[in-house]
Amino acid sequence: MKKVILLCLAITLTLTACAHVNRTTPDQEFEAYRTQVRSQRDARTITAVEEQERLRDQYWRLYGKDSESTGHFAYSVSLMRSAQAGDFPMSEADALVAAREQELFALRMASRQARSSYEYPPN
Repeated sequence: MKKVILLCLAITLTLTACAHVNRTTPDQEFEAYRTQVRSQRDARTITAVEEQERLRDQYWRLYGKDSESTGHFAYSVSLMRSAQAGDFPMSEADALVAAREQELFALRMASRQARSSYEYPPN
């Protein structure tokens, strides 16, 4: 009986570990999607504006809509429209969007840390 219980416990732990290893985080899922959309843009099957719109939709699906991301994606779509129209160099538009995106993710990480490091006040 003891061997059966130990065997069941070992199987349960193994299955739990396997299930945990195979899960992707929202950050990993967004990165994979960004790579996929970027390759479509590089292959010229979508435009820079479509890329930003798809990234926006995926971001909101994964993380939800918030004021920071709304502002970022409004800015990035507008900037890419200007670049596509020839009013702004595309390389500079890409660099500006990437910099703003890094700020967006830095804010997201900071808010995660702030929520996880909250200490209850003493009674």
